[in-house]
Amino acid sequence: MINHQIKINDLIEVEIKKIGINGEGIGYYNRLTVFVDHALPGETVIVRVKEIYPNRIVGDIEKIKNQSPDRLEVLYPEYDACGAYSMQHMTYKRSLTLKRDIIVNALNHYVKEKINYKKIKPMIGMKEPFGYRNKVSLPIRRINGKNKFGLYAEKSNEFIPVNDSPVQNPIINKIIQYLETILDEYHFDAYISKTKQGFIKSVVVRRAHYSGETQISFLLMRKFDKVKEVVEKLVNKFPEVVSVYVFYTNKYKEQVFFSKQFELIYGKLTITEKLNNQFYHLYPEAFFQLNTEMADIFYKKMKSLAQLKKDDIVVDAYAGIAPVSHYVYDACQKVYAIEIEEKSVKSAKESLKRNRIFNVEVIQNDFSIALKNLKNIKIDVMFFDPPRTGLGLETINQVIKYLPKKIVYGSCNPSTLAKDIAELVKYYNVVEIQPLDMFPYTPLVESVTLLELKK
Repeated sequence: MINHQIKINDLIEVEIKKIGINGEGIGYYNRLTVFVDHALPGETVIVRVKEIYPNRIVGDIEKIKNQSPDRLEVLYPEYDACGAYSMQHMTYKRSLTLKRDIIVNALNHYVKEKINYKKIKPMIGMKEPFGYRNKVSLPIRRINGKNKFGLYAEKSNEFIPVNDSPVQNPIINKIIQYLETILDEYHFDAYISKTKQGFIKSVVVRRAHYSGETQISFLLMRKFDKVKEVVEKLVNKFPEVVSVYVFYTNKYKEQVFFSKQFELIYGKLTITEKLNNQFYHLYPEAFFQLNTEMADIFYKKMKSLAQLKKDDIVVDAYAGIAPVSHYVYDACQKVYAIEIEEKSVKSAKESLKRNRIFNVEVIQNDFSIALKNLKNIKIDVMFFDPPRTGLGLETINQVIKYLPKKIVYGSCNPSTLAKDIAELVKYYNVVEIQPLDMFPYTPLVESVTLLELKK
């Protein structure tokens, strides 16, 4: 039942006990859970109630009575509002311990079979946690007659201009800022749905950490005659831009950055990235980790936890451009890399060929279907790096039919990881969970979990 003693805009005093999945502080009041953005564990805060539910309250900080020594001043409130830099109100060191706690709390919530606290290792952080994002995908809007790139406020359709986030590669920031200028100069404007004027819906900029090669992808609602002139001016300013695509769509409300209709209007089909002394050819649509430095640590951890044997048969599921396969191929007999997205498959095959890796077979298919086609093969180890939705019960039921000796699960979402582990522990023991800070100053938490088949 709703607590009728509490009303919207009431002020309540709450002691913050822990951190939530989105980085919010969590406390309790009259047996109700209270969620408070920007509150830190250990703080006592006066909260203004803004939402009331049967079992929880959502509120904003009105006043901090007892402030954490780890609290910092918020220097970029606009980036905070859109989630691009939403843990800037605390020291980086404290954020690492709190992000580990997000995994602990998720496991405690979803997994009945309690996991030994020591199995969840300390978070691996970055020495320099700024400028790490190697790719940005930004919608564009006309604001006061000017073209502005930006992001949407969390849980809202409010557009917030963003062109110099501290967590983006600084060269990408400069390219975005310069693009805004020349788009205005050439009247290559953001598309306005109501008037059907303008051209651009969004832009994606990806920069290779190793080579510096940069790829730009425009998503247009209709063709623009002077697009090549704009690109020529951009390339003169930034010669590292070596690949420019234009994608076309007629679906303004669809939240995508690429489409099936496209053309390469300048330079190369791909840009070249390097990880672990191996080269990758990246098409615009191909998935690649947004933090190259931490990606190397992530994949090395997946390999080291697996402790592969030379005769092992391995599945690399949700393979993307197959970085896991690139890292583990030399420690096992055979790898089946399964990926459904066409450009990621193409990139994987080209990269494997360039790196002279011949014991990895790339299979373009849905994971469940591909696995059924491997039913006559004894699979020893399965690697997973799924999207935020996790594996889910249907996929886990497929995996259980094969009962690989080990599962190495790379996760980007503690909640779906915990839900999946709750199912997997019926057959597997959790050996180790290693959290990694792939996205500093955001509540996003990556981790690698090793599960071993119960005897």
